[in-house]
Amino acid sequence: MPIGRHDYLAFRAVPPAGRRDWLRERFPEGVPVHWWFFVAEAVDRTLSPLSGASPDERAQALRFGVDVMKHAVSLGQLGQTRAVVVIAGLLERAAQTGVPAEGEVDDVVRLALEAISLDAQEALAAAGRRREEVLTSEESVYRPDASPPQAELPEDDGIRELVEIEEMLSALRPLSGHIADAGLRDRIGAWYALEDRFALGEAASEAALRRRRRTGDT
Repeated sequence: MPIGRHDYLAFRAVPPAGRRDWLRERFPEGVPVHWWFFVAEAVDRTLSPLSGASPDERAQALRFGVDVMKHAVSLGQLGQTRAVVVIAGLLERAAQTGVPAEGEVDDVVRLALEAISLDAQEALAAAGRRREEVLTSEESVYRPDASPPQAELPEDDGIRELVEIEEMLSALRPLSGHIADAGLRDRIGAWYALEDRFALGEAASEAALRRRRRTGDT
């Protein structure tokens, strides 16, 4: 049965303790990954200034969306990196309409920091390997303006983890001014301080651009 808004509304009505059973009954063959993104999109629409929702409805939708993404992580259905990106997007949307999110920003920053398995030196080393791969490999999938999909990345766990770090930092940047805990600000700030050193650099970016022009990829 196709997933529809009726599923979202039914799921919204289920108490947190009953969500696992509801999902098992609705998806007996396993919860499809796109279900979680369907829920996130529905929450995002409620948070939109154009939704007509009341401030209380928006606040309830935000709490629901954040809780569900964390639930997906606990079920092993959604990786922490992807959950951080989705939650950060919901919090950014909420901020645009004045929805209070006390504590939620700090929580998603903590989730991001927990998801980072590389230390600073390992991340910089991965950035160096990525730069070298772009400069020397004709099969490189990098573009100067965007990272390729995870499935197209080199078989290098460090590079894959570096890309995940970059995705989280990008998603969290609009929220950085709302971090209440000074220790969290310092810890995530240390990663932001490394961003320029993660970049491909001018030579590698030019190599990627030349490769894209040769292959006709626009």
